[in-house]
Amino acid sequence: MLLAALALAGCSYSINGTALPDPSGPPATSRSTSAAPSSPAPSTAGGPAPKIAKPRTVAGVDPCKMLDANDLKFIGPFKREPRRQDDTIPESCQYLLEDGTTGGRTVVTALYQRYEQVRDRQKNGKEQVVEGHSTWWFCQLSGPEEVCTATIAVNANRSILVAMSQAGGVPDQMVVAMAPLLKAALARIPVA
Repeated sequence: MLLAALALAGCSYSINGTALPDPSGPPATSRSTSAAPSSPAPSTAGGPAPKIAKPRTVAGVDPCKMLDANDLKFIGPFKREPRRQDDTIPESCQYLLEDGTTGGRTVVTALYQRYEQVRDRQKNGKEQVVEGHSTWWFCQLSGPEEVCTATIAVNANRSILVAMSQAGGVPDQMVVAMAPLLKAALARIPVA
């Protein structure tokens, strides 16, 4: 299985495949990462085309402008200014935030690959619709950090990625916390 490596908070982790909770549901308090999808999307090649309410273009978009300090203030202030992480994920940006923990919390945004590629690779993820766009949610424990990713289809060939890592994070709570970040990032991608 193809692994996508992301570097967050100075650490590397791999994205493999574990199901995650419904982001529209209430946060749970357990560390379980399993949830039955309410409307599963086939994750095999040739699955349904993603829903795209308003096709958008990523041309000229700076991944470090997809979120701002106001979007992230519920987590905490920047530990440092957002910075590009193109050597780890092309067209990506890392936000390191002070959340009261020693390492802080990391959020990554990226102008990403085709939605179907992610869905096929992360077979145990879960599809939801955010602002009319198919969104593939996926969480995985990587060492002491929980890593959750959301990939949002923006056109036939590209998606955007919003990822969060948190030491000791609870997937259900992280998914709920990420929901407003997805809407903010999507709103900054221009309609084609």
